[in-house]
Amino acid sequence: MKYALIAAAALCLGATLTTQAWAGGQGTACIAKVLHSEELPYAWMGFWQARVTLEVIPPSGTAFIATLQNYVPWQKPAPRRGETFSVRCDPANSLIYW
Repeated sequence: MKYALIAAAALCLGATLTTQAWAGGQGTACIAKVLHSEELPYAWMGFWQARVTLEVIPPSGTAFIATLQNYVPWQKPAPRRGETFSVRCDPANSLIYW
């Protein structure tokens, strides 16, 4: 019982710190729209490699284009053209914190 309480407290503390780190993290909340997505060869086993071109729209300012390439677990669906989601970005430097 004592160990269960300690584990629960540690879990709650970790979740709180993670939320605070995201809230105080770099960049501002921006909207990203998928313009182009492709799967690339030579990924690790259990993953596929994806290259995605995004149109990033900051809350104030002009939109910019960014291309990202990363490994994604095979269970996760590929990003589709037209899909939108929220990302952290720095519009002054055209950077995405993903």
